[in-house]
Amino acid sequence: MNDTIYTMEQWRKDRTFKAEPGQQITAEIYEQMFNCMPPRDISKEAIQNTDIPVHAGFMMGEPHDHDKRGALYLAFASNNYGKGTKYYYLGLAHADPVLHGTYYYFDCLDAISDDLRPAREYKNDRAAIQAAADLEATLTKYTFDNGRKTGETVLYAPRYY
Repeated sequence: MNDTIYTMEQWRKDRTFKAEPGQQITAEIYEQMFNCMPPRDISKEAIQNTDIPVHAGFMMGEPHDHDKRGALYLAFASNNYGKGTKYYYLGLAHADPVLHGTYYYFDCLDAISDDLRPAREYKNDRAAIQAAADLEATLTKYTFDNGRKTGETVLYAPRYY
């Protein structure tokens, strides 16, 4: 990884954006990329591809490239630990899939995963509630219509003694 901060002056000199994945960039570049077109939400893949702590981030609104799995977007992130915000170029990443249908979310330390689980993985709500009870997890059921959340219901919340 490159330890130098990639600046607007370097970008102008390069005549094309050449920051390396994981490289720190200036706030000016971050804002330029954020404001040049409507941004996309940062994907889990973009965050997981690096060891940089991410407090906020985005991906460019248009693909930069494509591979066998689909469109790749330039990803950017920032973090702030009370010593001033730092900005980073994370590299290329795929967007998260657009959610459609019904999903369960188990909220606990020992959860099955930190992702939404498709409802089809469970026979019915009762089976999902039993899994939540076994994990001592709060269970929330979500419905999505082409990426837009249309419903949210807490189905189970454990009683703590």
